[in-house]
Amino acid sequence: MKISNILSTIAILALVSGCTNKIVEQDVSTSNNIAVNNSIQKQVIKDVKIQEVKNVEKTPTINLKANEIEFLEILKNDKYASICGSEADYQNILQLDNPTEKSKKLEELFYEYTKNLSNSCINQSAFKKELRKRKYRDANQDYEVYNVDINKEKLLEKFSSNTQSVSSILETYTPKHPQFFALIKKLNDSSLSQSKQDKLRLNIERLKLLKYSNSDNFIQLNVPTYNFAFYEEGKRTKTFGTVVGAPDAQTPVLSSKLAYFIVNPTWNIPDSIAKSSIIPKALKDRNYLRKKNIVIRKNYRLDSKKIKWGDVKWKKYLKKNVKYIPYKFIQLPSRTNGMGRMKFIFPNDYAVYMHDTIGTWRFKSSKQKIRFTSHGCIRLEHPVSLMKYLSTNYTKYSYKKVRGIYDSQKTDTIRLNKKLPIHLTYQTAQVNNGKLSFYNDVYGYDKIQKLNF
Repeated sequence: MKISNILSTIAILALVSGCTNKIVEQDVSTSNNIAVNNSIQKQVIKDVKIQEVKNVEKTPTINLKANEIEFLEILKNDKYASICGSEADYQNILQLDNPTEKSKKLEELFYEYTKNLSNSCINQSAFKKELRKRKYRDANQDYEVYNVDINKEKLLEKFSSNTQSVSSILETYTPKHPQFFALIKKLNDSSLSQSKQDKLRLNIERLKLLKYSNSDNFIQLNVPTYNFAFYEEGKRTKTFGTVVGAPDAQTPVLSSKLAYFIVNPTWNIPDSIAKSSIIPKALKDRNYLRKKNIVIRKNYRLDSKKIKWGDVKWKKYLKKNVKYIPYKFIQLPSRTNGMGRMKFIFPNDYAVYMHDTIGTWRFKSSKQKIRFTSHGCIRLEHPVSLMKYLSTNYTKYSYKKVRGIYDSQKTDTIRLNKKLPIHLTYQTAQVNNGKLSFYNDVYGYDKIQKLNF
């Protein structure tokens, strides 16, 4: 019964009661009747409100299994930020009285929730379509996503059997990055504007698309913050600066594993850099190649056929339509090598890697135009620190031995006996010491990645 109807009934009863009394008695008891009626009215309102709350918040756990009850608790605060477009389904489940029907609907929602957790709530098809458009416009953008194939039958079998808790089932699909739950905690910040709420949520979803291993030790290179971070046992232990790809030569977003590093490397200069920089400078200064310790070969092997500068008509390779150069420029190991003294390799399809640099002055600046200037590779502020860490923890050599090779200026390859996961990320929102910070969308991914809810 509605509160308004009850109040009307109370008023009528009070009126009838008053009419049956004598005028004299009515005058004497008016204040008492009003007090009693007010008291009854308040109690009835209170009882009705309690009943309405009970009707809305029906106990959803009656005749439900342990995992179903646990899942409802997870959904209550959306612990893993993965309800996404299933909010209406969740609300409908709360209103169901039939335990069998509720269990069936919970199973379906659990499958959707797990998919959203493992593969994100980003509209990936629209994002890929936008990337293809940009590539057509000759914009070099590469953003790898790592989706998980979920066996629905096996997943729901685990869920319904109650032999494994919901949290332990979802753990397999939960991002291992500590920023994941740190960012989720900030979703309830009422001071954030809608645009910042959207940006925050987008960055939570991006963490779902990294390729995680079973290790809590990894390296993260975050492009928007142009920094390098070590994570050991899930905690960030060391950070330093980087220089990353310019907007027209972007550092790709990907996950891989660090496999080896080269001490005193040669630099196999890409055709694009040879065309845009090396050849024009060598045409102006015939001593340029000698001063920079650059040689020309038939391919990127130093023992391949030597090519003399004067034997080739180089100007034809500067034409806009020419992409391939049949001769290769190699910079020999030296203190002025463009790679610096070290190069760190992780397999990928884009020929990018981390390396030392002779342009250390750039790390003193926080200006975007100074730090976003590479051709896609990542220049490190403290490569020796990384070399020491890897030598000590991931190779069969001591740091003393590797340092000796470094000081000798001889080229050598040091392989890791245990590969270290590495993530090249694009996080424009991060939590640092409990504080949420936002960063510039340098490559424009915030604009073209959209949520699907």
